[in-house]
Amino acid sequence: MSRFTPLRALKTSQLKTPKLPPKVRAKMAQGMGKLRRFALTTIQEKYIARMQKLRQGACKRCGLCCKLFFECPFLQNIADGNSRCRIHGRKPDNCSFFPIDERDLQDRDSLGALVPCGFSFRKA
Repeated sequence: MSRFTPLRALKTSQLKTPKLPPKVRAKMAQGMGKLRRFALTTIQEKYIARMQKLRQGACKRCGLCCKLFFECPFLQNIADGNSRCRIHGRKPDNCSFFPIDERDLQDRDSLGALVPCGFSFRKA
C-alpha cells in the first residue's frame, strides 16, 4: 500500500502554502510581471498596439523599470540622478514597450518610487 495520496484526491484545505517574507513575495511578483511583459510582447501584438495608443507621457529616466526583479546590466546611472540605456537602439521589446499597461506602473511603484512615472494611460 502506498503512503502517498494521489493529487486528485487531495483537497485544497490539505495543501499548506508556506508563509513567505514580504521581500520574497515582492520579488516573485516582479518576476511574474517580467514574464507577463515578455509573453505580451511576444504573442499579443494587438494588445500592445491598443495599449500604446492609450499610453501618454514620456520617460523621466529614473531607471526603476530597469530594476524590476534584477538590475539590467545595460542600465547606466548618471551623476545627475538620471539613468540611460546603453543599448537603447537595440533594446528588447519588453523594454521598448514599458509600461505596457497600468500593472507595469504598479510594479514600478512597488520599488518605492519617490516620483510618479512619466507615463500614464488614458481610459479607453
